[in-house]
Amino acid sequence: MTETGIDDVRRWMESHRNDIIEDMRRIVNIRSVSEPDSDVLPFGKGCRKVLDTMLELAAGKGFKTDCFNYYGGKISFASGSGKEIGIWSHLDVVPEGNGWTYPPYEMTVVDDFLIGRGVQDNKSSAVGILYVLLYLKEFVSLNCDYSLYVGCSEENTMDDAAYMIAHVPMPEVSLVADCGFPVCHGEKGNLSLVFETRELLPETIISVEGGSSANSIPDQARIVYRSGVVTKEQKERLRLSPEITVMDGEHGTVVEASGRAAHIISPEQGKSAVTILAKELMACGLNERSAGENQWIEFLRDCGRDGYGTGIGAAVSDTVSGCLVGGITGLAVTSGSERRLKITADYRYPVLDSRGACSDGSETLEKMREAARRYGLKLCVRKNSGAMYCPADNPVVQCLTDSYHKYSGYDNPAYTMSGGTYARKLPGGLGFGMALPGKKIYRPDPARPVGDFHQADESICISQLLDAMAIYTMCLIDLDRHI
Repeated sequence: MTETGIDDVRRWMESHRNDIIEDMRRIVNIRSVSEPDSDVLPFGKGCRKVLDTMLELAAGKGFKTDCFNYYGGKISFASGSGKEIGIWSHLDVVPEGNGWTYPPYEMTVVDDFLIGRGVQDNKSSAVGILYVLLYLKEFVSLNCDYSLYVGCSEENTMDDAAYMIAHVPMPEVSLVADCGFPVCHGEKGNLSLVFETRELLPETIISVEGGSSANSIPDQARIVYRSGVVTKEQKERLRLSPEITVMDGEHGTVVEASGRAAHIISPEQGKSAVTILAKELMACGLNERSAGENQWIEFLRDCGRDGYGTGIGAAVSDTVSGCLVGGITGLAVTSGSERRLKITADYRYPVLDSRGACSDGSETLEKMREAARRYGLKLCVRKNSGAMYCPADNPVVQCLTDSYHKYSGYDNPAYTMSGGTYARKLPGGLGFGMALPGKKIYRPDPARPVGDFHQADESICISQLLDAMAIYTMCLIDLDRHI
């Protein structure tokens, strides 16, 4: 095995800084939002284009590439041993949302930052690991074969991973580069729900809508009342809130709330426009009801009280991963003559249940069913993806954690998280990198929370990315020797 050190790898990564930026630009400039309902199967034209582009980049660097019916792809090189270490990332992104200063799909370089949708989640990992493997391929004698798997619907259904698991032999070790360093050895369960009103919406309401992503706190929400329903006094009361806009149109009165988008796992970073709207409607008396009518407004208010399920009596926690997080992600009115409100919600429940076993979500789901009954709502479970847990003393977890400490100089331990990655789907999957402690984001105005993943002006620090790539390279070398 060729001897190499962290400083050698850092110099090599830095020498390829411009190439890395330009490769990032090629894939960030593609709007690759997964669209399972698109006529272009399986996830839409943008996802097809970004996968083609990524595989083209890899082929140009001498890698073998495979496309799996556009569910995802594989970029690989063989050492001859047959044992495979796979690293996973995804090329799809959440919708751009509102509030951008820079164009979301024209990557911008500002000082030491890249700005654009997906630069952090997760296109930087796709390009970063490509260069990690390029270094290994060119300079290191290895025991294992290495592959980069790139999917096209991680932010939506994870049907991309399910397809590849069903049709492609899986690696002996799968590392998912879609979290922080060192190793994420547990992920909370993911519960995707739809609450629907049992009563029809009142004729006084024309429409209700909000949210743009299945796993983001909504930054916009609106309700349209028929003309004459909202009184002059109520309009004046609503306009007292700087987060509410009231407009009178041809067909009615539009009441719109503005919040702050963030990933649903980070309720402290966001501000739900849905909750703002519900609170203000209630404050001016627009939630008066009889026989259950409009009780859903109270649910919208209570559900978003703190982002931890407290308001609807669903709070739960464990000693390994902490508390339940989540809340409402979208509002829409059903089509057809029987108009009901559909409230979509996304929750991440603790890794362990009350018995100390890896949780399947049944206890949390029962709390949600009880909440639905109290507010007069029907409940439909869209998805229940059980928690993932691997003990911290697992040999691969220990090897990668020790190596990370050695090469990074940090001592933060292996951890669990609320986010969901491919690791929960993959046999023996573990999250590993690529975000370092003290992650830097582009936020010139501290009072304006943008720049992080799933936010406007999503950004990544180039120097930190290059350092993370060097650390990842050395950790893989150690893992190669270990297994």
